[in-house]
Amino acid sequence: MPLFNIALIGYGGFGKFLHHHWSQLENARVVAVADEDAQKMQGLSPEIRTYTDWRRLLEDKDIDLVAIVTVPNSHEMIASACMEAGKHVLIEKPLATTLSEAQKIVRTRDRTHAVAGIDFMMRFNPLIRELQQFTRLEMFGKLRRVDVENYAQDEQLPPEHWFWDRNISGGILVEHGVHFIDLVHFLSPAKILEVNGLKHERNTRQEDQVMANVLYEGGLIATHYHAFSRPGFFEATKIKLAYDLADIEVHGWMPLWADVKALVNAETKQSLLSSPLFKMTDSIPVEQAFDESRPKGWGISGGNGENTRHSVRSGGISYEVDELITGKLDIGRSKQEVYGSCVQASLLDVLKKIQDPGHELTAPLEAGLESLEIALRASASEGKRSMKF
Repeated sequence: MPLFNIALIGYGGFGKFLHHHWSQLENARVVAVADEDAQKMQGLSPEIRTYTDWRRLLEDKDIDLVAIVTVPNSHEMIASACMEAGKHVLIEKPLATTLSEAQKIVRTRDRTHAVAGIDFMMRFNPLIRELQQFTRLEMFGKLRRVDVENYAQDEQLPPEHWFWDRNISGGILVEHGVHFIDLVHFLSPAKILEVNGLKHERNTRQEDQVMANVLYEGGLIATHYHAFSRPGFFEATKIKLAYDLADIEVHGWMPLWADVKALVNAETKQSLLSSPLFKMTDSIPVEQAFDESRPKGWGISGGNGENTRHSVRSGGISYEVDELITGKLDIGRSKQEVYGSCVQASLLDVLKKIQDPGHELTAPLEAGLESLEIALRASASEGKRSMKF
C-alpha cells in the first residue's frame, strides 16, 4: 500500500480536526502545514514542516495532496496554484464563492490532470448512504419532498467574523447550505427547474436567516432553511424526507439516526428489515392503521370501503401495501466517531482515485459546482421573483 504525503493549508479548528483523524490512517501522513497565523501551528511535531506563506509549501516536491481548509473566497486561487504545481487537491466546501471561480477550478483540473475532490463528507455517512440506496431503489416510491431545518448558534461568531462578510464567505447558503443542497443531489439527482430564496438581515452586515426553495424535474421540491441566530441550547438540524409511502426524519447536521414511518408490502418490509441500521418498533396491518384523512363517520366515495386500503395511491401511482411500520435507523456510534470516519473516507476516496484513474469519485468537483450554483441563484433571488434555469 503506497504512503501518501498530505499537506494542509489552513490550520484552524477544522484543519486540526482533519489532521487528528488523518493521522490515524495507514496510507496517509501529514507532512506539512501552512497558516498565516504562526501561533496556530505551535506544538506540531518537528517532523512537520510549517509555513506562514502557503506558496512556499508548494515548493515541497514530496507532497502528493493538499487539503485546502481556508476561507471560501481563497479556494480558487489556492486550488489552482496547487494543481499547477503538480499537487492533487481536496477542497473544503464551498468549492468557491462565485460560479466563475468554481468553473476555473474545474478547468484547471482538466488541464493539469490533477485529482481533485470536494470534502462533502456527508456523502460518506452510513445513514445517508443507506437512505440513498432506499431512494434509488424506490423502496418507498418516489421522493417528493426534502425539508431541511437547521438552527445554529452565533455566540462564537461576533459581528466582525469573516463568516458574516459575504465577500469572504459567500453568505450562509454558500458557506453552509451547500452541504445540504448536495445531500439532496446525492439522494436523488434530477434536473433543476426553478430556484428562489428569502433572507432576513439582522443589520447591514449580518444576514442571519436564509431560505432556498428548489424544484426538480419529476416533482421533487426541496426547502433549505438555515438560521444562525439562536442560543446554542436550541441548536438542531432536522431533515424531513417525504416519499410516496414513507416519512423519514433525519436528526443532526452530522446525521446519526432517523425516525421511519412507512407503508410496506412483504418485499419492501424484508428489504427494510435487512438493513443493518434499521430496528422496527411497531407494525400494524394496513386495514387497522388510522388514516387521518378518513375520520370516523366520513362517507366512503367509491370503492369497497376498508377492503380497498391495501391499494394506495400517491403522486398518481398505485401501490400495494400490507402494513404500516415504524422504526429507527441508527448508526449506533457517537458524533465524533462518525464525523471522523467520514473525513477519513473523504480523503481515502481521493487517494484511491490517484492510484486508480478509473475510480469514480464519490464527491467530484461537479457536485460542488452544482450545489454552489443553486446557492448562488437562491441568494441572488432573495426578495425577488424566482429564477428559472
